[in-house]
Amino acid sequence: MLPLRTFFAAILLGLCLSSLPVLAADPPTSEAVQQSLDKIADRKLPDADQKALQQVLEQTLTFLSNKRESEQKLTSLKQQLAEAPKQTGENQRELVRLKASKVIPVAQRYNNLDVPQLEQLLSQRSTQQSDLQKALNDASSLVITAQTRPERAQAEISTNQTRIQQINTLLKMGKDNGKSINADQRNLLNAELAAINALTVLRRQELAGNSQLQDLGNSQHDLLTEKVARQEQEIQELQTLINDKRRAQSQQTVTQQSLAAEKAGSSSLLATESAANLKLSDYLLRGTDRLNELTQQNLKTKQQLDNLTQSDQALDEQINVLRGSLLLSKILYKQKQALPHLQLDKGLADEIADIRLYQFEVNQQREQMSSPASYVEKLLSTQPPEDVTPQLRKTLMDMATTRSDLLERLNRELSSLLNESITLQLNQKQLVSTAMSLRETLDEQMFWIPSNKPLDVEWFQGIWPRLQKQVTTLPWASSVSELSDGLTQRPLLFLPLLLLIGVLMWKRKALYHKLNRLHADIGHFKRDSQWQTPLAILINILLAMPLALALALCGYALQIDARGQNTNLGAALLQIALAWLVFYTAYRILAPGGVAQLHFRWEKAQVEFLQRWIRRLGLVVLALVAVVAVAEHQPAALADDVLGIGVVLACYGLMAWLLSRLLLVSPTHHNASLFRRAVGLVFTALPIALFVAVCFGYYYTALKLSDRLIDTLYLLMFWLVVEAAFVRGLGVAARRLAYQRALAKRQAAKESGDGDMVVEEPTLDIEQVNQQSLRLIRLALLAGFIGALYWVWSDLITVFSYLDNITLYEYTSGTGATMSMVPISLGDMIGALVIIVITFVLASNLPGLLEVLVLSRLSLAQGSAYATTTLLSYAIAGVGFVSTLSALGVSWDKLQWLVAALSVGLGFGMQEIFANFISGIMILFERPVRIGDTITIGNLSGTVSKIRIRATTITDFDRKDIIVPNKTFITGQLINWSLTDTITRVTLKLGVDYGSDLELVRRLLLKAAQDNPRVLKDPAPIVYFLNFGESTLDHELRMHVRDLGDRNPVLDEINRFINSEFKKQHINISFRQMEVYLKNLHGQEYKLVPVEDEPSNPSGPLKLDQGSADEPVKTTTPIKPAPKDAPEPPELRLD
Repeated sequence: MLPLRTFFAAILLGLCLSSLPVLAADPPTSEAVQQSLDKIADRKLPDADQKALQQVLEQTLTFLSNKRESEQKLTSLKQQLAEAPKQTGENQRELVRLKASKVIPVAQRYNNLDVPQLEQLLSQRSTQQSDLQKALNDASSLVITAQTRPERAQAEISTNQTRIQQINTLLKMGKDNGKSINADQRNLLNAELAAINALTVLRRQELAGNSQLQDLGNSQHDLLTEKVARQEQEIQELQTLINDKRRAQSQQTVTQQSLAAEKAGSSSLLATESAANLKLSDYLLRGTDRLNELTQQNLKTKQQLDNLTQSDQALDEQINVLRGSLLLSKILYKQKQALPHLQLDKGLADEIADIRLYQFEVNQQREQMSSPASYVEKLLSTQPPEDVTPQLRKTLMDMATTRSDLLERLNRELSSLLNESITLQLNQKQLVSTAMSLRETLDEQMFWIPSNKPLDVEWFQGIWPRLQKQVTTLPWASSVSELSDGLTQRPLLFLPLLLLIGVLMWKRKALYHKLNRLHADIGHFKRDSQWQTPLAILINILLAMPLALALALCGYALQIDARGQNTNLGAALLQIALAWLVFYTAYRILAPGGVAQLHFRWEKAQVEFLQRWIRRLGLVVLALVAVVAVAEHQPAALADDVLGIGVVLACYGLMAWLLSRLLLVSPTHHNASLFRRAVGLVFTALPIALFVAVCFGYYYTALKLSDRLIDTLYLLMFWLVVEAAFVRGLGVAARRLAYQRALAKRQAAKESGDGDMVVEEPTLDIEQVNQQSLRLIRLALLAGFIGALYWVWSDLITVFSYLDNITLYEYTSGTGATMSMVPISLGDMIGALVIIVITFVLASNLPGLLEVLVLSRLSLAQGSAYATTTLLSYAIAGVGFVSTLSALGVSWDKLQWLVAALSVGLGFGMQEIFANFISGIMILFERPVRIGDTITIGNLSGTVSKIRIRATTITDFDRKDIIVPNKTFITGQLINWSLTDTITRVTLKLGVDYGSDLELVRRLLLKAAQDNPRVLKDPAPIVYFLNFGESTLDHELRMHVRDLGDRNPVLDEINRFINSEFKKQHINISFRQMEVYLKNLHGQEYKLVPVEDEPSNPSGPLKLDQGSADEPVKTTTPIKPAPKDAPEPPELRLD
């Protein structure tokens, strides 16, 4: 039984093992995968499956390629580690040998070489220098990589282990997201697993030999640094030697020509020719000197360009290697400080033009001297025959030959000078471009990476020792010494400023007195003027100047000291001086009874509140700008700046509290709109955001933003004061103009004899003062503020391009072979939000601005300006909508189908809204109604006040706003009283008694119309006798008025005139009369008549006149109401 049991157990174990999925197997070969990829079309799969399979096979090839690359790197690494000790020793020995060897001066080694040979040697050394610089950068990268390898390798190995476990789980389960894994997907996972394993082995080997690699990198770096320094020294000495030899040759030529000029004797011809040669030799010498200068500049520029190019190339690698490490921030700070201060030759362009012009003249002279014999014969032909001697001919021939040589040499020198100038110009342009690109990259990376460790528990535990160390290292004594030296060593520079400070302190009481006199003149029509406010502001600035000048003086003295140990403190003093000047001036402007209250007419409660909180905010800003100025000038020391971090955090907290009081609790914000409250909340949250940024280690970022935000605060305060001054100036000008007009009216009244008229001093509301000028001034100030704001933030705008590296999602672009994935970054999202804001601002303000600046100056028909501005708003909104979608990756070729589908669906579901929208567009284009038109539509009459997308607002004559859908104006009947002309006809109907004088009635009616100023003379009023009524002779007066507003007033005035004149002429206006008789069943008849003793009360009680059918009774009795319990009276009939 035992063998049988063992047999069945073995069979069962085999079945179990065979049922388990195979785990990691050998990856497929690249050739097999490539064959499958080539034959993918033969499988005849659906398009979606074929594309998915193609992606799987391509990813498999990528992983296999990564595996081979890792294996090759591993082989090279092992070889490098095997040779590293030997190479390190050789580098160290060579470095020792180089330092011990004595450098032989270049002038001794190559003194026997001529200039062309030296230039060739210089070119070779420059090429070697570039190679050495590149090798030095590689060695630096090797050292940096070795320093940061442990953290990065451990993190990468941990990530790889996690991925290996995931792949093993997938291979074990045989399913991925509930779907079975096919052979191709299994090959993909095996290939990825093999690539990860190969990479992990490589990283472990790098960790094992990291110390050897770091020693190798350090030895290479030290050796190459020494070689680069020696090579630079040799290049400089070579260039100096070349320059000396060139100048020696040119100087020799000048000397020879000077001797020739002295030997010329008294012959004028020889003297002239000798002077010409001497002039050419002198220019040759000056050209050589200038060529030497340009060569030196070119060499220096080329070296700077090579260094920057190598640094730029190494920077990307360093960023990728050290991303997330504090070491990267220190390296970036050092590179930022190592950037060269460019000194460009701005006159190169003009100099190149001058060289070209002079070379053209030299070439012309060369053509003349192409045949020296002909030139000499030409000269001798102008001389008397007896003066022409063989000696003269020989001397002139020697001079002509020398001049020809001089011109040849000068031409070559000019060509070299021109080439060197052009090369220097190109190198300088490239240097500027490279330096700007490198600076922008450094600024971007420094802004977005943490400069300090987060403020965790460990940081707070070690804060006291670091703070003590920082305080003890502060240069207190040297600061005082440098300040004293700076002030005493330059008395001519600082004494005038000290004298100015003394004068301002001496005249302080006089300035206060002058300021009070200016305040007293405010509001007086004769003494007040536009210059009062600028003078008052200037005096407040002068009151703030003494301390500001003293601080600026100390800061400048520290900055110009040659030792330069306290330049940071000097920069801080300069910033404190500026902050004091701004905030103390604002404090003085907000003083009780000061400029803000008297000149700007700000409320007293608001002024007192602002002054109190501005003073506190100014003290906080003074401390903040000092820390920002010091820290920005020494970014490499930010990691140890415990004192600065503490001060900055305290300032941020205080600023958040102060801004919340200023922007959210001030007296003017109790009834503020939601938008103003939101803006105030955003500005209050800015210091809190900076506080959080510092806590997370972004100290440098917070400092840069703080600097720009403080400058923005200065600009905002300056803008508010200037705007208020302009508004006050316009108000003063308007009041003066109104006062002058009042005086003119009084003078005119006196001249006409009415001398007792009293002139009331006019007081105009500021909103009535030349609104167009006020808008233009505010527009100009806003444009200036935006320009200054851009200038303040211009150097930080480029850092936001870093947001393009943060991808939010991707979308497909193109089809077929051109299809690609386009990423949408955080920068694109922010750009879309900016487009939305700009669209909103432009749609709200640009139409009004266009109307003020352009349309108001044109002679347009009524409503044309409104139609233009409304359509412009629609166009801006449409462009902004499309631009926003485009920024988010929604192109029109994708959007058009959605628009078409929505158009069809919404066309049925919201056809009334679409109809009103299209009708609104038609109204704006066709203009059947315009803003200000008086219309009647149905039983509604009124004035058109607004034309919107969906509906039009009509204000009726009861001042009620009635909303009418736009469709009604297109499909219904409409009366527009003022479309083409505002002249309308008014008809008045009345009737007179029979027997009236009809001609007199006609004359009176015409007189009533003709004497009324509202009635037009053309067309003339007309009176018609139209009808014989039941009890009236019906007349109709037809007249025309110019404006619709005159219709009711003219009826009122003419009716009053007719009533008065008809009474005078005893013409009765007829009205209906009715006699009422009551009969009872007995044949008695009663007539209703008014009570005689109350004739003035026609609505009083009536009396019954009793009588027979033939003759009424003379006695009357009043009708009394029946009691409540009386029986129902019999029915009465009116015969």
